[in-house]
Amino acid sequence: MLLRIYEKMLEREIKKIPRHIVVICNQLGEGFLKFAAWCRKFGVEEITVCSHNRINEDLLKGFKVRMIQNEHVEEKEGEMPTINVLAGYTGHEEILNTVRKLAEMVRRGELRPEEVDEKVFEKFLTVKTSPDIIIKAGNEVPEFLIWQGIYSELYFADIDWENFRYVDFLRILREYQRRERRYGR
Repeated sequence: MLLRIYEKMLEREIKKIPRHIVVICNQLGEGFLKFAAWCRKFGVEEITVCSHNRINEDLLKGFKVRMIQNEHVEEKEGEMPTINVLAGYTGHEEILNTVRKLAEMVRRGELRPEEVDEKVFEKFLTVKTSPDIIIKAGNEVPEFLIWQGIYSELYFADIDWENFRYVDFLRILREYQRRERRYGR
């Protein structure tokens, strides 16, 4: 009963919602599905799941899903939020692949080197939007979405996705809204 009252108090505190949340994890299960449903409830537009392991995409039925593995992108229609699943595809690989694509365009004469700026570079990234917050278990800085996540808020926690609770989700949102985003300044 007290937990439910506390959750309602936290819900009333939440005013600022991240548009894009990144989750670094190795397993997806029912706990993540609850997380995705709560994101939907609060209007989060995009969730990116980063894992070194292949993720069971059957768990994500009903959501709009983009499966990204080794630059191959497979999209499935569904309801918001969009869930990007990066499995075994690191930020280093994404940046190298983007540089290779741009170099090939320059070689073919389709692009001049001086035309390459941040906007052109970002057109070739797999995930186009920058995350507002990156949720990571443990204290190791993630190597996913290196370019996109440079100004993201980092949230390190011991998260057991199978036992992840609504109150934990609300605490993450509360922590996010308390932070002052400086975007490198």
